[in-house]
Amino acid sequence: MPSNLFAHTDATPEAVAVSSVAGSYTWAEVESRARRFAAALAEEGLATGDRWGLLAQNRIEWTPLILGNLRAGNRYVPCNWHLTADEVAYQLSDSGSRLLIVDAANEAVGREAAAAAAIDRVIVIDTELEDWLAAHPDVEPPDDPAGSVRNYTSGTTGRPKGVHRSDQTGDARTSLRGVSATWGRFYGFPDHGTHLVVSPMYHALPSAYHNAALGLGQSVFFEGRFDPERFLATIEREGVTSAVIVPTHMVRLAKSAGDLAGRHDLSSLVSVVHGGAPCPRWAKEVLLDWWGPVVYEMFGSSEGTGPLRVTPDEWRARPGTIGLPAPFLRVAAFDDHGTRLPDGTTGNLYFRRDDGQPEYVGAPGKTADNRLPGGWFTVGDIGRVEEDGYVFLSDRKIDMIISGGANIYPAEVEAVLVGHPAVADCAVFGIPDDEWGEQVKAAVQFEPGAAATEADLIAWCRERVAAFKCPRSIDVHEAMPREATGKLKKRHLRDVYWEGRDRLV
Repeated sequence: MPSNLFAHTDATPEAVAVSSVAGSYTWAEVESRARRFAAALAEEGLATGDRWGLLAQNRIEWTPLILGNLRAGNRYVPCNWHLTADEVAYQLSDSGSRLLIVDAANEAVGREAAAAAAIDRVIVIDTELEDWLAAHPDVEPPDDPAGSVRNYTSGTTGRPKGVHRSDQTGDARTSLRGVSATWGRFYGFPDHGTHLVVSPMYHALPSAYHNAALGLGQSVFFEGRFDPERFLATIEREGVTSAVIVPTHMVRLAKSAGDLAGRHDLSSLVSVVHGGAPCPRWAKEVLLDWWGPVVYEMFGSSEGTGPLRVTPDEWRARPGTIGLPAPFLRVAAFDDHGTRLPDGTTGNLYFRRDDGQPEYVGAPGKTADNRLPGGWFTVGDIGRVEEDGYVFLSDRKIDMIISGGANIYPAEVEAVLVGHPAVADCAVFGIPDDEWGEQVKAAVQFEPGAAATEADLIAWCRERVAAFKCPRSIDVHEAMPREATGKLKKRHLRDVYWEGRDRLV
């Protein structure tokens, strides 16, 4: 008999492991599909470390696909389903993906992207996946090394960069135990009940916690589009013990507290982790008062600048901290010359991991620019480390826009906007939004004698990049504020919208 990843498969094979309103898998079914998928990848010619793409909305099939990848030793590339075909094609091509798995809702975009990336093999989840898996044996695959993920993070030059961290060591079970400890136990996850997934699995955060919860013995429930009342009803109905949310969810929940508090039994909750972007303090205070001491905070990035953790009690004692680093992580502030700063002094935050350093795939210059001697690396965060080790963030990637937990890099949008025939120069930046944290704003300078309407410019952007990256509004200026060197003084445009407001409250 094949060996299993989970003790639950041996103890309660017919118990539900993963579910949604559309269906469920038992522990035995998850394991079987994972092994079959590992066999299928091998038959497709994927060797250890080879990549394949996954473009699909949240659904139960994610679980055996991720776990099968872990067993096979491959790297999967999760693609944001809001991206255009060109954007997906870039990630597939840049990663060297050999195969694309896509759901029916994204099939048209996926096939166009696959063709552009010279990928011949496309598997549609809704119509092909089950038969494809059934055609492969349920056998134990090689377990050394364990598989992993290749996430993409946007860069200031516009195009996203693939992030690679040190190769996994050991087999799939060892890797899963490590994930469960780092992303589960570290944030107070229990070994019972149900973990609720409400954020898109193409993000590193929900997928890591999904794996951790399963490894600890929790079942997983995939929720659809976030709605505060449905979220609370699901917690009560499914006996949810853990969940991961983003600040946008927290704001919507906090604003609904007056109407929804007391309507659902939330006593099953043990740990609700928030991350992905700074959370308004008032919203976090509302949820702590409402739910009790179950709200944990996580800080990190795809590059590996985490995790840091704040427990509910720690945050109450030190409002605004992003917490203490995991045992394998070191954090320090440096000045612009690479000199380490004393405790309590604000500077450039650098991180050092005991388990390997990250690199931007195909971008050695970018990797080198973010490094200091001794293995320290940064992604542009500004903050301080207090004497007791607690870290405070002053600013986060100054020009990056964080809207609804999604990172939006202005350079990518600026490159598109300036391509419009009427636009001579432009700037893209974030302005306050009470629900989303920030919304995308653009300022443009027209070519002499040329003009375009705001609607035309927004439509131009929407045709070329994902809608969530596009400006909501556009201002017209006679000239962009640039230095003699050509450097754009973006704060001159942005700060007027933030007067009287803390950008990281």
